[in-house]
Amino acid sequence: MEKNKTGKYFKYAIGEIILVVIGILIALSINNWNEKRKEADQEQKILKELKSDFSYNKQELSRNIKKVNALIKRCDSLIVLFGLNKENVNPNELVKLTMSLSAYSTIDPSNGALNDLLSSGNLNIIKNDSLRMQLSRWFGELDDVKEDEKRLIDFGGTYLNPIRLEYLNYNPNSRLLINSIELLENRKFENTVMYISKSASYIVKNYQIIDRVIDKILNEIN
Repeated sequence: MEKNKTGKYFKYAIGEIILVVIGILIALSINNWNEKRKEADQEQKILKELKSDFSYNKQELSRNIKKVNALIKRCDSLIVLFGLNKENVNPNELVKLTMSLSAYSTIDPSNGALNDLLSSGNLNIIKNDSLRMQLSRWFGELDDVKEDEKRLIDFGGTYLNPIRLEYLNYNPNSRLLINSIELLENRKFENTVMYISKSASYIVKNYQIIDRVIDKILNEIN
C-alpha cells in the first residue's frame, strides 16, 4: 500500500479467484459427465435385462396362445358331438375330449428385471418416456389376463370336475360301468363346454393385447 501497488494486487486476487472458479466448474463438469456416463451404462444394463425378460415373455405368451387355441378346438369338437346321434359318436373320443378340457393356459412371465427396477425406484434412469409408460402399465395389463385365467380354472373346478366324476371312470380297473355317451344328454355339461369355449376365446383376445404390449416394449428397448 505504501508503494501504491493495491490495484495490482487486487487484480492479481481477482485473477486467482477466477482461476479457482474455473477449476471448480471444470471439476463439476467432469463429475457430472462421469455421473451421466455411469447412469447411461446402468441404463444399458437394465435395458439388456428387460429385453431378455420380455423376449422370454413373448415366447411364454406364444406357448399359451397355442395351448388355449387347442382348448377351444377341443370344445368345438365336443359341440359337434352334441349335434350327432349317439350311435355316431365314438365313446373313446368323447372321453378323451372331456378329460382334456382342463388343459388350461396360465402365463408365467419373467419380471425379475422390472421388479428390481421398480423396487429400487430407478425407473427414471430410463430416458425413453414411452418405454417408462409401457413398463409402468405392464403389471396392470398382466393382472387382467391372470384374473381371466383364474376365473376359468375356478369355473372348471366348480362345474366341470363334478360332471367328469359322475360320468367318467378314472380307474381303468373299476367294476362300475359308466356310459360316457350319456354326457351328451346332460344340458349342464353342454353349457359348461360352451362357457369354457367362450371364456377361452376371451382369454385369447387378451393374450393378443398383451402380445402387442410386449412388442411395443421390445421396440422401445431396441
